[in-house]
Parts: sequence; structure tokens; C-alpha cells
Amino acid sequence: MIRHAKADESGKEIWFINRTVVVLRARQPFDDWARGTDDGAAAAYDSSGGWTNSYLIPEFDTEEEAWEWLEANCGMIFEMELDSWYSVPEVWPEDRSWSVFREWFDVELIETAWDLVDEPLSSDPPDLSGGAEA
Repeated sequence: MIRHAKADESGKEIWFINRTVVVLRARQPFDDWARGTDDGAAAAYDSSGGWTNSYLIPEFDTEEEAWEWLEANCGMIFEMELDSWYSVPEVWPEDRSWSVFREWFDVELIETAWDLVDEPLSSDPPDLSGGAEA
């Protein structure tokens, strides 16, 4: 559900999305793992700005509820982070627990995401065929 918030000075409607945003920034253990995956990949990895991804998770009434959800689902998000760098699960760390997740990533929760684009949101599935015609 997208909720209406207000209109700007031109009358354009501004909306916010009923999701919490989670921003993950890689910490040193992720950097070390990424550099160790293979020599070619290590040369391409630049952690100077931090490896950063964001995720939309459910909207919660309290920050504590958001953290609880994140802890319960950290394995899935951890795997998405690992897969976004190196898609061979055999080289992923076996321990993808909440405590390891917190060692590997700085986590920021953002309560409100404002939609400033005057186009419908889309959640189309990605093209997993690599762009090849079927």
C-alpha cells in the first residue's frame, strides 16, 4: 500500500511507501571475504565507499519490531549479500547467524521512504536468463 502524504508547492502529490528501509554497509569481514573469493574478483572489489545495498522490509509500529524481523530473516539477507558479490555458495561462510551478520555489516533502519517519482512502482521479477532469448 502506498499512502498519500501531501502535495508540493506545484500541487504534485508526494507519497510514502509503507515499508521500512534497511541499509547494509559492508564491514571489514565482508571486505576480507570478498577479496579472498578469487584473484580476479579481488582486483575488481573497491570497498573505499563501502559495499552498500538496501532492502525494503515490512513496516512496523516500533523500531524493536523491525530489529526482531531483521534478526529472524538475517540468513536470507546475508545470502543475498554474499550472492551479490560471489554466486558460489560453497565459498560462502557457513556461519550466517545474527551475530556474524552484525560483525559483517553496519545496519541502518530508515522508517520512511518517500516516493518522489511520478510513475507507478514496479516489482517485476528480474530477467534471470542473462538477456538471452528463449
